[in-house]
Amino acid sequence: MQAKSQHLNRPHIENVSFQAGPYEVRLAETADDIEAAQALRYRVFYQENQGTPTPEMIDAGREIDEWDDNAYHIIVTNSKNANAVVGTLRLVSNQRLNPGQEFYTEKAFNLNKLRNNYQKILELSRYCIAPGGRSGTILMLIWKFAMKFIIDNNYQLMIGCASFHDMDISKHTDILTYLHQHNPAPPELCPTPKVDNHVCLDEVSLETNSVDWEVAKNAVPTLLRGYLKLGARISKCAIIDPVFNSVFVCIYVDAAKMLKDNHTLVPK
Repeated sequence: MQAKSQHLNRPHIENVSFQAGPYEVRLAETADDIEAAQALRYRVFYQENQGTPTPEMIDAGREIDEWDDNAYHIIVTNSKNANAVVGTLRLVSNQRLNPGQEFYTEKAFNLNKLRNNYQKILELSRYCIAPGGRSGTILMLIWKFAMKFIIDNNYQLMIGCASFHDMDISKHTDILTYLHQHNPAPPELCPTPKVDNHVCLDEVSLETNSVDWEVAKNAVPTLLRGYLKLGARISKCAIIDPVFNSVFVCIYVDAAKMLKDNHTLVPK
């Protein structure tokens, strides 16, 4: 990480901002900004959700990894709380990866089928919001900013992981069955697992007549629901993740098709 309060050395991207009440969303501009986002990630992923941080993260009180320095970090600040960072989402472009470096998602999934079909790819990850701010405004700002970023920079594909808190996969059977039945990735593009700690959704899925689809649909987290409305497709396997105490699937959205089918997406 670069020295605090230094402007980050990266290609110029116009850093617009949007506001709603006391909240403002923008890209992180300094190392201080990124450290505040990492500290929020640490509080949510490890302290609140009971993940397993490394000793280095515990010492720093921040969630840190190899993708942070090359990423764009969307942050939401609260003017009523000394401009504290209360929401964040990380954007990693395949054009910003180091030689030989893969996406975070590729630690668990083989994305070669997608890489062979799309040249400009953006990974969305590390989304979190501070307790007390999860009623919708902060998510709306993050979503609006991310869509503008994708549109302005002509990304062809969005990828990421959708996580469900708790490693007990039986707690997620209804929602995984719903996703598997309604939004499966086609075989020619489907991400495949690279790790042993996975389960195939064919094995997890319930008999369709035993699922209350409306209940399962309503259980889909708000952010994932937004991706599904844009045509997101879901991997046919889920990963059991002890680091984040979760179960997650790989998701992707064809951004060109998304824009063609959703003409009102362009933020004003």
